[in-house]
Amino acid sequence: MALTLTYGFIKPQSGDRGSSLWTALEDNIQQLNDHTHNGTNSAKLPAQSITGVTQTIASGSWVTYGGPTGFYRQQVTVPAGFDFDVVSISFRESGSTGAAIYPTVERVSDTQYLVYTIDNTADMVAVYGG
Repeated sequence: MALTLTYGFIKPQSGDRGSSLWTALEDNIQQLNDHTHNGTNSAKLPAQSITGVTQTIASGSWVTYGGPTGFYRQQVTVPAGFDFDVVSISFRESGSTGAAIYPTVERVSDTQYLVYTIDNTADMVAVYGG
């Protein structure tokens, strides 16, 4: 008799044959296809398993806006597959230090945002979900 494992996978046992073996194989393939790592249909992924996606915000794209003199902004489109409302975005200096920075950010839509700076010569790097 087949053994049902954690998250519903079916492990055939010695002597299992015929239709029960093929049914278990079909169910397992479907489970592999449909799993979402949500902790119910498969194990959750730890944060260490997630690789952040980076995006350079180039200095050449800063524009002045109607705010105080010496302030600049840039409209950024989030990478495909991310939603501004649910992704964690952090910012770093571009270059060797990669120090964390904390610019003002304003949501435009679920796929775009404005980032503000007072240094229009600086590149920065946005890190999504990592």
